[in-house]
Amino acid sequence: SLSDDEKARILLKLESFQGGLPRPRAVRASMSNRSDKCYEDEAPPSLLDDILVPLVDESVRRQFLIRDAERRRDYKEANALRESTSPRQKALEEAQLAREEGREDDALKFEEEAELYKNLRADVTQDEGAYSRFLDRDDWYERETQARIKRLDESKFGSLLDGMD
Repeated sequence: SLSDDEKARILLKLESFQGGLPRPRAVRASMSNRSDKCYEDEAPPSLLDDILVPLVDESVRRQFLIRDAERRRDYKEANALRESTSPRQKALEEAQLAREEGREDDALKFEEEAELYKNLRADVTQDEGAYSRFLDRDDWYERETQARIKRLDESKFGSLLDGMD
């Protein structure tokens, strides 16, 4: 878990962050207002989390929201978030599981699949369905393009230095 100072630094480095940071007093007040939501030993999300979470990758955001719902013991929301997981997130989770089990080849295959899904998306910080699907690339076209790239024989292209003495 990041400290509020680290979250503030990340926000200031993000190009997509517009505006100023909330005052420290407002951040502390937001945490004390949320302390009644069953956050056992951990600190509740702060105002900085509310600002930062919409700006991060969809898969990271969903993991954060699932963990937050579970800490609040809102298992209905956590399950709903799990059910609406994107194919990219599923591939990332499968890759992590395969790596933990020592199946490195499978992990690489799932990571390639996750990268493909990332390349399909017009904006990976948005949830699937949050914008027109016509902005995304077509799955079949991207798979075909990736397969064509893998088949290319780089030796046929030469280099910039060919013909130089």
